[in-house]
Amino acid sequence: MVAQEYYDQAWLRPLLDLTACIPVRRDRRDLRALLQARRLLRAGHVLGIFPAGGIDREGMQKGLAWLVQETSAPVVPARILGARQYSSDLRTWLWRQHPVLRYGIPLHFHPNADAAEILGATRSAIATLA
Repeated sequence: MVAQEYYDQAWLRPLLDLTACIPVRRDRRDLRALLQARRLLRAGHVLGIFPAGGIDREGMQKGLAWLVQETSAPVVPARILGARQYSSDLRTWLWRQHPVLRYGIPLHFHPNADAAEILGATRSAIATLA
C-alpha cells in the first residue's frame, strides 16, 4: 500500500504499478483500498503496509486490525532502521542512506481477537525490533 500522493506522481506511478501497489487516500478512511487489500490477502498474497499510516507516524491505524479480522492473515512485524525521511521527498530519495529492515516472528491472532489486541500486540512486536 502506498500513499495516494506518491501514486499521483507521473514519474513514480509506473514503478508502483509494476510492484502492484495499492494507492491509499490518507486524508480519510479509504474503503476502496481496504477492500482491494482484503482481496489480495484472501488470495494468499503478501501485503506490505505501514500500520501507523506512514513512515514517521506514531500510533496505529485500525485498518490493520480490520484486515486481520476479515482474512485471518498473520502479521509479520517489521521495522526500518537507519533511514531518515527529509522534508523533501527528492532529498530523501537522493540522500545516501544505509537502512536495515528487521523482521519479527509472525503473529497469528484468534478469529475473535478485537482491534485493541491486534494493534497492541503488533505495536509491541515492532518495538522489540529496535
